[in-house]
Amino acid sequence: KGKLDYFDMVLPNLWHDKTNSDGYTKGYIQKYWGFNQSPQGSGGLWMNTAMPMLGNIEVRKGIMAATDYDGMIENIMRGDYSRKPHGLGFGHGEYDDPNNTPPKFDPAEAVKHFEKAGFDKIGADGIRVNDKGERLSFAITYGYNSHTPRIAYLKEQAKLAGLEFTLNLVDGSSAFKYILEKKHQLAFLNMGSGEIPAYWEYFHSANANKPQTNAHTNYSSPELDKLIEAYDNEFEQQKRYDLSRQIQKYVGDANVIVPGYMVPYTRVAHWRWLITPKDAMTKSTESMFHPMDIGNFWIDKSVKKETEKAMKSGKVFPEVTVIDDRYKLSSN
Repeated sequence: KGKLDYFDMVLPNLWHDKTNSDGYTKGYIQKYWGFNQSPQGSGGLWMNTAMPMLGNIEVRKGIMAATDYDGMIENIMRGDYSRKPHGLGFGHGEYDDPNNTPPKFDPAEAVKHFEKAGFDKIGADGIRVNDKGERLSFAITYGYNSHTPRIAYLKEQAKLAGLEFTLNLVDGSSAFKYILEKKHQLAFLNMGSGEIPAYWEYFHSANANKPQTNAHTNYSSPELDKLIEAYDNEFEQQKRYDLSRQIQKYVGDANVIVPGYMVPYTRVAHWRWLITPKDAMTKSTESMFHPMDIGNFWIDKSVKKETEKAMKSGKVFPEVTVIDDRYKLSSN
C-alpha cells in the first residue's frame, strides 16, 4: 500500500514465500540481504537444574545430544540461520574461545547418557523410563506461536533417543515472566548481548533459585562464582579474556544450555526510493534501514516520484535483490 518504506524480512517464510508479487517482479520493491558479525547473546535451550531429573548431568548430556538444532535450521529455517558455537553466545572477539563448537545431534550418544542416568527401559510409547517409573519427558516453554514448527521438529527428533519434549506455549511477555519465576523445565530463549559478555546475571549463585533473575538454568557452583567475580574485577585485558574463556568452558562442561541459533544478518524489503551505496554493510549493522541503527541509506524523492508515476502508467523496472555477504560467517 506504500504506507511503509521498508519491512523486515528476517523470517524465512516471508523472504522466500512472500516476495513474488507484482511489486517485486516489476521492480517497484527491492530486496536487501546483508550479513553482519554483531554480538549474539546467550541462548538456546536452557535447562532448569532445580527441576526433577535435570539436576543429573547425564540427563543433561543426553538432552544435549538429542536436541537437533542443526536439523531444525536446515529443514525449518531453510538453512538461513546459523548455529551458535556456545550457549553463552558469539561475536565477542577474544572473549570467546575460538574452539567453541556446538554439540552434534547424536541419538545413539544421547541413549548412552540416558542409560547411565538410569533410563534404561523403553515404554510402550517409545519414551524411556527408569526403575521409579519416571518418564524421560520435559516441557519446552516458549513465547511465540511462530516458533511452534521449530520446537515440533525438535520434539520429533528427540523421540529417536527415547526423549519426549512437550510444547508449552505461553504467550509473549508472559513466557519470559514464567521463566523468570523459574517455573520452566526447559526454556527456548535467546537473550541480547553487548560487545562484552556478561556472566554474573546468568551463573553467579547470588542469582540462582531466585525469581526475577536471569539465572534461567538455576546452575551455580563456588568455583564458577570465583571465576565470575575475578572476571568482573579484572582490569588487565588479557587476563579478562582468559577468564572469559574459562567461564565458557566451565558452563559448557556443565551442559546446561543447548546452544541455539543466531540470525547474523539484516534482511528487508523496501521501495526502490530507499537507496544504499555499494558495500553498505558494516560488521555491526543489525538493521539496514532502521533510523536508530548504523544504516547507510538515504531517501531519493525524485526516485519516489518516478516510481509512483511508473506504477500508474504500467512501466516496470528490473527486479533487484542485493546480497552483501562480505561479513558472512563460514557456518552460514
